[in-house]
Amino acid sequence: MPPLPTDLAILIQQFIQIRLPLRVFRTIPDRPHPPDPQCFVVIPADIGNPIGSHGDTAMLAGLMQALRQRHPGAAFTVIGQHNHRIDVPGIGEVPVEAAWHGMAGARAFDRLIRAHRGLFVMGADILDGKYGAALVTRIAAYCNHSVKLGIPATLMGFSFNKTPRRASVYALSRLHPDVTLNVRDAASLERFTRLVGIPARLCADSAFLMPPAAETAGAETEAWIARQRDAGRIPVGVNLNAHAFAPVLANVGMADLISGIANRLAHAAQRHALALLLVPHDFKPESGDVSMLRALERQLRATGCAHVRYLETRRPDHIKRVAGQLDLVFTGRMHLAIAALGGGTPVLSVTYQDKFEGLYRHFGLSPDHTLRAEDCLNDAFGAKLDAALAQRAENRALITARLPGVRALADRNLELRIPNRVDRRA
Repeated sequence: MPPLPTDLAILIQQFIQIRLPLRVFRTIPDRPHPPDPQCFVVIPADIGNPIGSHGDTAMLAGLMQALRQRHPGAAFTVIGQHNHRIDVPGIGEVPVEAAWHGMAGARAFDRLIRAHRGLFVMGADILDGKYGAALVTRIAAYCNHSVKLGIPATLMGFSFNKTPRRASVYALSRLHPDVTLNVRDAASLERFTRLVGIPARLCADSAFLMPPAAETAGAETEAWIARQRDAGRIPVGVNLNAHAFAPVLANVGMADLISGIANRLAHAAQRHALALLLVPHDFKPESGDVSMLRALERQLRATGCAHVRYLETRRPDHIKRVAGQLDLVFTGRMHLAIAALGGGTPVLSVTYQDKFEGLYRHFGLSPDHTLRAEDCLNDAFGAKLDAALAQRAENRALITARLPGVRALADRNLELRIPNRVDRRA
């Protein structure tokens, strides 16, 4: 699959600004002080805003907390677009250092990686080029540079869609054999090995490693869930976002989408005695989680649906704790599905970007418990919700039985393989 002209331009720019300078930097002798054996560099899924969504934060928290269990003194440096600090649940403040733009970014990365024990890359859903092929080519160059210096590099659990960017495929196909590749679901693994043509191994998303909050995640919300259950109502989590519903938004607009989903949810709530907890999982302005769920709340109350609550928290470990107390979660966010499944709670998911099939396969769950965005505005929504509610006890038992194995697969992300063939000149 040869690169298209646009992709070829990306590859040429990447060679001039990144690969060629890194090759020169490798000829520079190491500093007299060896890397700290417990310091790690992390490239996040979102370079511009490493904790902009709960999903990104959960992946970072899962990785860092699990590494701290293995290496109690572990310290971390996150790569970003500018210098600042972020607060990672269970870890505290972590420095973000600028090492991304142009040739200066490559020089900064060379300086950083030489002082650290290993490199972890949050593959997430970015490596197929969905969010830009230039991002993928720089990641590949940084991984190759690391292992050629003798420093382990691991691409953590990622999904891979059916139509990856050609420049991404090209860059990934030229990863050094000592770079560890972890694909987070079986469907993506099959696509990756077929399209990229290099070996990888199955794992699970690092967010499965993040424990739920130990403290009460909002006493009022948890008390509300308990009261609903005591009153004979079924507590169900609901998430909407602009990303998952993009195909529908382009055709019917926001108002009609919210109205259609609200009417269907209100009807289901009446038939099944549901209590609806609205759960945002991304707070970037363009995500739509907050605005769509607030609009949904207003519309539900206008229909007479009284048992509705909006979850106020910006901590993914709090959301994971709350999600485990629900009977079902209807979501357009994969990492909210992961939070729910990590607490044993069944999910009904709005699919996008080929990401949910493999996640469900980890737990032996039927793909029948997924929806396309357009199904949420027709009779399929009610039928799918009815089925998910009817099978929630059976699915909870299945999820609970499979969860230890999924967590073991997530542990694979922590493994750093010492490079066998160090060649700084390549």
